[in-house]
Amino acid sequence: MKDLILHSLKMHKVQTISVTLSVALSVMALFALVLVYGGVQGGVQLNAERSGAQIMVVPTEAAAELSGEDLLFTGAPASYYLSDEVAQRVAGTEGVTRMSSQFFGQTLDASCCSVDTASRLIGVDFTTDWTIQPFAHIDIPDHLAADEVIVGASTNGNVGDTITLLDNQYTVVDRLEPSGSDLDFSILLDIDVVRDICGASDGLAYLWDKYGDPHGLVSCILVDYEDESQYNRLITRLGNIDGVRVLERSALVSEAQGQLETVFFILLGAGVLMLISTLVQLFARFYSCVWDRKSELALYRAIGANRGQLRKLIGGEVAVIVAIGLVAGLILGVILYQVLIGMLQNGTAFPFAGLSVGAIVGVGVAFVVVFALIALAAIAVPLSQLGRLEPSLVMQQGDID
Repeated sequence: MKDLILHSLKMHKVQTISVTLSVALSVMALFALVLVYGGVQGGVQLNAERSGAQIMVVPTEAAAELSGEDLLFTGAPASYYLSDEVAQRVAGTEGVTRMSSQFFGQTLDASCCSVDTASRLIGVDFTTDWTIQPFAHIDIPDHLAADEVIVGASTNGNVGDTITLLDNQYTVVDRLEPSGSDLDFSILLDIDVVRDICGASDGLAYLWDKYGDPHGLVSCILVDYEDESQYNRLITRLGNIDGVRVLERSALVSEAQGQLETVFFILLGAGVLMLISTLVQLFARFYSCVWDRKSELALYRAIGANRGQLRKLIGGEVAVIVAIGLVAGLILGVILYQVLIGMLQNGTAFPFAGLSVGAIVGVGVAFVVVFALIALAAIAVPLSQLGRLEPSLVMQQGDID
């Protein structure tokens, strides 16, 4: 039966290739779309559930150079600073219940450090910070040791590893869970350690000539509040502080989602059209095949094949076509997913937390089940037609291949 199925597919290779390609393309488009959509929704959910600061205060210069989305959702460099006095003014603003400062160092890459991807060096004031802990696996102390770092989910380095940063070695004490934000692309140290590193860097001396001693500077201020009714007034009060720009996380998340909706609709439309085309081709291919190949099938009946064996022949052809299309489509879908994410992230910043390997496998299995059901639906009628074939058709037809 195996050889007979393969021979039959070879004899009808143009139809076989076209239907297989149609299955592969529709699976590729829909699979990539599901992975992208799942990653964006995961990022949005993480931002909603675990982000501890809905307000981020940054220097006006940083906001002019980089978008709010870049500052929140990527590891974009932001070598702009505020004096610590501004941080104290923010802390004393009516409506602020707690505040924590961060100091951004330079963006690191493989040319200077043992990192595979560009990673932002961030100094965190762990004595006041409450935003990192929800993504950590350990109870973060008020101060990390001078040779300890915490790495984001999208940077390399596992707990216990030693990594090199700017000619110094550090031990990774924790690897954060994905956050869908700038944390994923960051390496975290105690704020004073990063200030020491940056202050000693000859390449950054021009910054300290402009802004002053790094030990009196901060890059961003995270703000928390409790009174929702006073939120708008708080934003206004913070915005009135000279030299700062106020970023609202929930607004930026909504804006980023809106920017991606058009892309999703286009991809969804393309995927649905491909799926419909696949359904039509599968149905047409096997609906007509029984009567187009009636002489061939009747001959099999004449030499002893029963209806069950003929059904196995047709079903086997469908199974091979769909299986090849599925495997190729899933592989191509993963590749397209990587390409799409790269293109989207180059064009705009948005919250993103990629699906786990287990989730991706689960989605792949779901696609296999769905397309198996589609294939069964497509050949249900052709299989029922086999019951009407009689061996006497062999004597009446002369079109046997």
